Amino acid sequence: MSVQMPLPDEITRPLRRINQVYFSDPARTLEVPQGKVLVHQGEECYRMFLVKKGLFAAFRQAENVAGLDLPAESSSRGYEAFRAEAGSYVCVQSFFSRMYRSSYNIVALEDSEVCYIDDTTMAVDAPFYGPFERQFLPVIIHELAARNSRIFTKAAEKEEALRLVQRSEMSATLAQLSAGIAHELNNAVGVLSRRTEFVAQSLEEYLEAEDKCNAELFRAGVEDNSYASASDLRSAARYYERELELPQEAAKVMAHMYPDTELGRKQTSRFIRNLRRNYRFWELGHDLRDMKIASKLATGIVRAVKMLGGGKSTREPGVDVEQTIKDALNLLHNQLKHLTVQTTFSPLPPITADATELVQVWTNIIKNAYDALMQDQTPNPRICISTGILHTEGHRLLPSDYITVTISNNGPAIAEENITKIFHPNFTTKKLGLDFGLGLGLSIVRRVIDSYRAAIEVRSTEEETSFIINIPTTQIHGEN
Repeated sequence: MSVQMPLPDEITRPLRRINQVYFSDPARTLEVPQGKVLVHQGEECYRMFLVKKGLFAAFRQAENVAGLDLPAESSSRGYEAFRAEAGSYVCVQSFFSRMYRSSYNIVALEDSEVCYIDDTTMAVDAPFYGPFERQFLPVIIHELAARNSRIFTKAAEKEEALRLVQRSEMSATLAQLSAGIAHELNNAVGVLSRRTEFVAQSLEEYLEAEDKCNAELFRAGVEDNSYASASDLRSAARYYERELELPQEAAKVMAHMYPDTELGRKQTSRFIRNLRRNYRFWELGHDLRDMKIASKLATGIVRAVKMLGGGKSTREPGVDVEQTIKDALNLLHNQLKHLTVQTTFSPLPPITADATELVQVWTNIIKNAYDALMQDQTPNPRICISTGILHTEGHRLLPSDYITVTISNNGPAIAEENITKIFHPNFTTKKLGLDFGLGLGLSIVRRVIDSYRAAIEVRSTEEETSFIINIPTTQIHGEN
């Protein structure tokens, strides 16, 4: 065995004397080249060694057990039990127990030097120092402490390894189940998507033939890509209810169609009269639009989960990043009405991308921000979204430039030790309950971002937490 735990000074002083008296004889000093076995497991050995320089490892071969097949490596070399560096002793247990049989293969990991004593040395009592065993009592006691420490450490490592194996098995099972679920979801979502398109087209054709105004309202709902905060919509609705004498529900529709009241006031009286009676045609169109976006998002979620296993995506040129952000905000509209959302959009060039992937990225980040604000019960909760261009040289758009999207909130700070963990699968800080977290959202975000050769940075203080995403303006068509 070896002594590897730090020794207190009251032990090192007598050990230095012992080493000087018993382990300084050149005739008992051996050079051990790297890779050489100093002592074989089970071999008779009447020596105890002091490592003068170099490094040794002790390997123990597992004994054969009926019905148990051991890995080839462990069968040939064994399991590493401990290491002994300069100043350590080996073969202490076999020497003092009088067993004189090594429990390990002691192998030099580098060119080393040892000095030894054997059983004949025990008959010699050094003057002043007392009987041999008494002199080495600190070594023996410390060796027992070192052995216990190694046992406890190995037990903890084994427990952690078993926990990781169990988690891996759970992940493998989840992956197998996900494949079947993904197939069924794709089929169901495909039906919803096709039927939604059919219903929307048929309704528009019918309304176009029956009433042009109703058809216009319906198309406005289907094509609505705007996003306004809940407070702006309430303010505009109150204005239309008061100034245009619209019913409350019709005023809300008007606010969605024309959050800018200056534009709303310019609409014809015929349109206003028709809106008063038939505002639900706009709502119907808008709901069908949301259904189409949601079905695409559901397909994207399945594809994003597959990406964790190395799946591929299809990307096309001409994707409007700003529009994908608006789509995400519309999908989360019912939740976001409980807080203030501020948007600052700058003109952006279209890029080659999968719009559904980008919607999924923004949806996950915004949803996480919302959950953090609600869980912390942040006063006056706010989410701010801004876009821009990060120029690498001058002001002319270059292939090396980036589209920057920043999503910030005024919720609680992310703990510093969690900043690097939030993108790991299965990591979540959400509490158990109706809105618990699975820890998959941000890991999917990181995978998608990486696949675009993009970068994501997290900055978090007590005042604000921001996710900054930089996407190259030039993407390879069809890149995965």
